[in-house]
Amino acid sequence: MADGLVSVIIPTLNEGINLVDTVEFVLQNSGDSLLEVIVVDDGSTDDSISILKHRFTQAPVIVKPTGGIGVPGARNAGAAEASGEVLVFLDAHCFVPENWLQPLLAALWADPKIALVGPTFAGIDPPHPSGCGNTWKDATLDRVWLPPQAQVSYVPFHGGACHVVRANVFRAVNGYDTGMTRWGSQDLELCLRLWLMGYDVVAQPHSVVFHLFRRRHPYPVNGWDVLYNKLRMAIVHFDEARLQRVIRALLPYQGIEQVLARAMVDGTWVCRERMLRERVRDIDWLFGRFNIPV
Repeated sequence: MADGLVSVIIPTLNEGINLVDTVEFVLQNSGDSLLEVIVVDDGSTDDSISILKHRFTQAPVIVKPTGGIGVPGARNAGAAEASGEVLVFLDAHCFVPENWLQPLLAALWADPKIALVGPTFAGIDPPHPSGCGNTWKDATLDRVWLPPQAQVSYVPFHGGACHVVRANVFRAVNGYDTGMTRWGSQDLELCLRLWLMGYDVVAQPHSVVFHLFRRRHPYPVNGWDVLYNKLRMAIVHFDEARLQRVIRALLPYQGIEQVLARAMVDGTWVCRERMLRERVRDIDWLFGRFNIPV
């Protein structure tokens, strides 16, 4: 199969005109594969949604309201409304040029084990460098961008500004982890989980998505919550030695005591036990394959 009907899912919260522009680019430049655009409004208080509805009255644009549930929950809510066999999760501040989608679909259908594909990312405002895939810098689990390769290549993780996923696989693994807080690491965790569940993640360098890399969010992001997401990911997936290294690396951060206490009582360890039973690949195998320094 070289094609498939696509649902583009765009979570948004106070994205302003960026949202309207992103939807317009998707509608103009996605070709015949596009089935629908699902905008998940996670509690916007600006006028972006009213402008969107006024602008695209005849287009296949669906607005799904949610109540401030954060990025993982908003993405899952959009997926629950989607009819496509391919789900494209796209940030609400992206420019997708002509021929951005077809190379991603071709890479996705190249092998039935491939579950997720990501493009090359480039900054809308130069001189931000482009990257194609992510790894981790060290035990702090800070992301590092990988350079684009000449051809489609396997990568450990992909940035969530654009995730192209088989809908049946996404639902089989229960989507993004809604135990995570509003923002941070949910994209990396999904890729990690897919690898451990027996699927593959690849980078398609011949598709470029331009992304607005910004220093501030249009909504509050709590540093403790970002820290919690890293720790939760490590608890659920890492072996004991790597988990110790992550905890040691995160100890200097303000709020780590509260984050550790929360992870002890909120069901994170139950998720770990379930993953240990269900995964089909070993964490050592994955980290060794990509030489991840954690």
